Amino acid sequence: MKNQSRYYTSFLKTISRLLPFFWVNDLKIRLGIVLSLFFMCISITLNIVIPLIYKNVITIFSTKNKDLFYLVPVILVFYCSLWIIIQVISQIHVMMLARILEQNLRLLRFRIFTHLHSLSLRFHMDRRTGIVINTLERALSAGFEAIFFGAFLFVLPILIEMVVVVILLTIFYGISYSVGLVLILVSYLFFSLIAMRYRTPKQTAYNKARANTGAFITDSLLNFETVKYFSNEHYDFEQCDNLLKEQEYKGISTQLSAATIQICQSIVIGAGLMYMTLMTSRAVIFGQMNVSDFVLINGYLWRFIMPLHQLGRILHQIHTGLNDMNDVMNLLEKIPEVQNTHNAINLKNNSIEITFDNVVFGYDQQRTILNGISFTVPAGKVVALVGASGAGKSTIARLLFRFYDVNSGRILLNGHDLRNITQQSLHSLIGVVPQDTVLFNNTLYYNIAYGCPSACQEEIELAIKLAHLDDFIKKLPEGYQTIVGERGLKLSGGEKQRVAIARMLLKKPQFYVFDEATSSLDSYTEKEIQRNLEEISIGATTLVIAHRLSTIVKADEIIVLNEGLIVERGNHKKLLDLNGVYANLWKKQLH
Repeated sequence: MKNQSRYYTSFLKTISRLLPFFWVNDLKIRLGIVLSLFFMCISITLNIVIPLIYKNVITIFSTKNKDLFYLVPVILVFYCSLWIIIQVISQIHVMMLARILEQNLRLLRFRIFTHLHSLSLRFHMDRRTGIVINTLERALSAGFEAIFFGAFLFVLPILIEMVVVVILLTIFYGISYSVGLVLILVSYLFFSLIAMRYRTPKQTAYNKARANTGAFITDSLLNFETVKYFSNEHYDFEQCDNLLKEQEYKGISTQLSAATIQICQSIVIGAGLMYMTLMTSRAVIFGQMNVSDFVLINGYLWRFIMPLHQLGRILHQIHTGLNDMNDVMNLLEKIPEVQNTHNAINLKNNSIEITFDNVVFGYDQQRTILNGISFTVPAGKVVALVGASGAGKSTIARLLFRFYDVNSGRILLNGHDLRNITQQSLHSLIGVVPQDTVLFNNTLYYNIAYGCPSACQEEIELAIKLAHLDDFIKKLPEGYQTIVGERGLKLSGGEKQRVAIARMLLKKPQFYVFDEATSSLDSYTEKEIQRNLEEISIGATTLVIAHRLSTIVKADEIIVLNEGLIVERGNHKKLLDLNGVYANLWKKQLH
């Protein structure tokens, strides 16, 4: 009983969380909903009138009064005209709802997109992108549409029509017929709620299996080259087949449960129909009502029963949609790990100084990456970070960009704690060339111009020239319009790195971060770009994370990291004179 109560509470909570996305804060959409409800009410009214017209035709035929026969063609023409009008109004209602649905979907998709970008890097690293995308597409393409259309096009009209039918039968024939219809409705809904409770775990398991399959396929295709390098096609095929078999099993189980539920619902409806028909026919036999009354009651009975049968299928679709949308609602309620404080400032400076003050950080509690490091990158100076892999160099760059907040200590930008600076202004001040460059599956021009979408053609061409991309682009048949492929796979490592440098130069930041920025380039191109970067960053504050020590010999200070601690610091000459960790790294790279 406790689990059942928790289930219904969760069900109602999902509905309440969805309501703002149905009644959005947009006057045009709200007016559209009101107008569509108006057309729905007209359609319901006309549907209720049609059986009454048919009753009058039967009454005329039953009386055998030839003087009234001339009315029959008039009534039938009116009857058919009403039917045509109902169909037209119904389609107008559907078209209006379709437009409102697309508008709501656009707003919801945009809300999800912006929210995903507001979440921290930790969220995106902990989640499989394939599962997230699969969940969103299933929820928005099927779930939200099923709920919206189900609620406004079926459930609401059906319930209103049922209430009207019950009232009319009570007025015309007494409460006994109305009680019979209400008992059918209550029994049907009660059974449906119990059935949905039974079916939910199966649907959840199927959704999970489907998401896992989609995520694996996405992962395998994104790593196409790796699959080929290790000749693991059959290994991936086997894994994919196993996941698809699991999805197939869960899907069959879900469909079987749905079919069983529908059979039981049909039995409930059939029993109610039998009871009502027998009661009405008995009244005709004993002269309590005439044949036209029998026709009217059965007309209303079928107007009641047929939508009820359809209601079960719609409720099932709505329930499935709510189950799908639950994951999306949970996602939208996830609070971003990194947020602006209420008094965060917009910082705009031409000269930037960065200070790490006793910073401690770890991606999880089990492993600390930085163990209380302190250093300063003075304004206009170049500071380099070196050390073995895993020493914490790239982590420092991520903390500086505030992808994460420090566990303790603080990072200062011109004396301001990063947590007291708006993320937008902080990001606008810093330009990063990452170690692993990932590009959009778009044109070269798009990827470079992304550094500053408002830049003019001359500025973009200058950035391309400084990044030594101009000769490469001239050799391409499609030039700037060359598609770089998924994650930039059509380009070499060096080409991708030069694109990253070009778009960073286009951004014109006040603080440069080069994370192994030229590691994929040949020696000649590396020296040329290095010289250009030095010229561009004259007077700017620069942090260089380097593996090739030859690229940082001119740095004002070199900081040597080991296991999250600063073990040496000084300029190139001083560190060589110490004959310590840095000197050993230098000697190894010379040989």
